[in-house]
Amino acid sequence: MKSPTKIFILVLFLLAFLASLAWVGVRHLADILHEFDHVAQVDLVLMETATSLNDLQLEKEVIFAKLSSSSEELAFGQVNAARGQYLADYVKGLGEQFNHYTQLADEQMRRIDELSGVPVDLKGSFEQMRRQTQQYDSTVQAIFKAVEKGGFQLSLEDLESTDRRQKVLTENVQTIVSQVWGLVHESTNRSQRWHQQSKVIFWFSLLLTVTLGLLLFAFKQNLEEISQQKKDLEKLNRELDRFVHTVSHDIAGPLTTIVGYAAYLEGQYSQQLDSRGQDCIKGVRKGATRLNVLIKDMLELTRMNRIKNPYSRVLIQEVIDLGLANCDFMIRRASAKIEIEGKMPEIVGDRIKITAVFFNLISNAVKFAKANVPPVIKISWNETSKEYEFCVEDNGIGIDPRHHQEIFEIFKRLHPADQYGGSGVGLAIVKAALEDQGGRVRVESSLGQGAKFIFTIPKNLTPAKPLY
Repeated sequence: MKSPTKIFILVLFLLAFLASLAWVGVRHLADILHEFDHVAQVDLVLMETATSLNDLQLEKEVIFAKLSSSSEELAFGQVNAARGQYLADYVKGLGEQFNHYTQLADEQMRRIDELSGVPVDLKGSFEQMRRQTQQYDSTVQAIFKAVEKGGFQLSLEDLESTDRRQKVLTENVQTIVSQVWGLVHESTNRSQRWHQQSKVIFWFSLLLTVTLGLLLFAFKQNLEEISQQKKDLEKLNRELDRFVHTVSHDIAGPLTTIVGYAAYLEGQYSQQLDSRGQDCIKGVRKGATRLNVLIKDMLELTRMNRIKNPYSRVLIQEVIDLGLANCDFMIRRASAKIEIEGKMPEIVGDRIKITAVFFNLISNAVKFAKANVPPVIKISWNETSKEYEFCVEDNGIGIDPRHHQEIFEIFKRLHPADQYGGSGVGLAIVKAALEDQGGRVRVESSLGQGAKFIFTIPKNLTPAKPLY
């Protein structure tokens, strides 16, 4: 993997990690805000309720003390009518106040019932206090009724029972206050822990941001260097292309002259030479011809690797027909039979390179036929959700499985040039033409069993927009 790609992937990873840290930080802030809101809405309500219940209970105890004093005076019966009436009205007023405080206490308890997020143990304490308050209120209200009827004197047992209930209620209220304070402290401690975690995340994110900035700066410098290297490489490629074409042209000219003179000597003076001389002239002509073919194939391979043709819609049947036309002389001389299975599809790809693929595979199928066996070449196709798959199958000499990979290498020949012609570049051209479009090629074959060349063209290629 190239360095710019590694840096780019690392930057993307760091960005994703930084985004996740930001998300965690936001979640922590949300949790802290939620916790503070919980303290404000739940803990504060609990504290207010406990305090209010404590105050109401103190008020009711004061009322009960006043009731005790008034009941004793009424019980002795040594008051005149006016004083008796006054005390009766006074006791009645105390009863109304007591009932009012009782209602207020009930309302405060109902706030607890409607409040969510209250711990179970704390809710149980409030429920226990509710029952004890109801028992205390019932006892005091019964005393009020007896006093209002007249002649009721509180006994020592009544006073002790009431005093005992008051103490229990007071202890319960204190327990509830303690539990509420514990809840407040727990929420505060939790908020402080999250605050510390948020600070760690902040500083770590800051350090990561600085690191990311330095990496981006290095990546920018690297891109500038790559851009300059790309320009230099493009310039070098253009010069190399001119050099290759110039050298090929300069070689092709003398080769054509050599082939022409060799053919002239063979035709006009072969009878004047002995058999060795005739063989030499034939060798010169064949060698020059092979070299000429090699130069053309090399130029074709160079063009496959360097030139990017625009993608267009390609009718495969037309491409096959063109490849067959280019191989027409070979096909007729070998009495080859061509079988095309099914209607060929229309695809998107590089028309020129796909034509070169079919031409080389068909010409190879004709070239590597068995002796005295007419070649039979089958062309078929299939498709998947992602690609088109084409197959060129023959009944030729076949290929040893050991050589299935190396036959696509340039200049790789499995047979002597005088036995089977060619430059050893054809399958390298096929491989380069397909890989340039995102396709691939493979062979299925064994010695003496023919060969099946299978190649693919992806479906995700997009035709170039017209210029007009």
